[in-house]
Amino acid sequence: MKMRSSIVAAGAAAFILALSPGARAQDEAWAPGISIDGYIAPVWDAAVTNVTNPQSQNRLRGLVGLSALANFGPCAAGGVVEGFPGVLGNGRLTVGAVAGWQPRVGTHWFQVLGEAGAERFTDVGGDLFSTTTPHEIWLSYLGARIGVSETFGRGGHFVLGGWLFVRKDLDEATATNNGAGLFSSGPATDYRVGGTSAGATLRFGFRFDRRRPAGDDQPPEVAVAAN
Repeated sequence: MKMRSSIVAAGAAAFILALSPGARAQDEAWAPGISIDGYIAPVWDAAVTNVTNPQSQNRLRGLVGLSALANFGPCAAGGVVEGFPGVLGNGRLTVGAVAGWQPRVGTHWFQVLGEAGAERFTDVGGDLFSTTTPHEIWLSYLGARIGVSETFGRGGHFVLGGWLFVRKDLDEATATNNGAGLFSSGPATDYRVGGTSAGATLRFGFRFDRRRPAGDDQPPEVAVAAN
């Protein structure tokens, strides 16, 4: 509930600020550019559920990610790659495409992005001494991201910001950990794979925008008259 309230509040703030005359003037003064961010996040994860022992659930995990966006004034589109290595089991990889609205107010960039992609689940419920069948599962998902970032430094090329995100898998699958390995044996455990996850990221990266020459945003008749 708290996360849902935060998303609504941030979206309302971005909408109001973006409609101001100052925001529209700022958007018109910038040409296309690119931005590349790295980020980390704690995640509440209900995409993996222990069916055999429902009382034994660990809903918290972490992730690291990389995003690249092409910026076109108030619009942005690009991709994200994120996950966490599963050397000891429970690996995760997400590959997605994002696109949406990115109004600018001064040095602040607000983002409301839709997302679609696929998640890979590796060795669900596994560890160093047991195996899981199947070894990996791919599921498609839909999601959304909302956030704000601040540009700073000479030329405004450095970016610090954050995203709130939520995603929902479109399918479900079943994985079974056999509970037996080189040094252990035990009962099998079934997991339901597919569900909802949400988190809050801390982002740091670089942004490069090409400024239009002075007068480029004037109507043709105004530019001619000025000459």
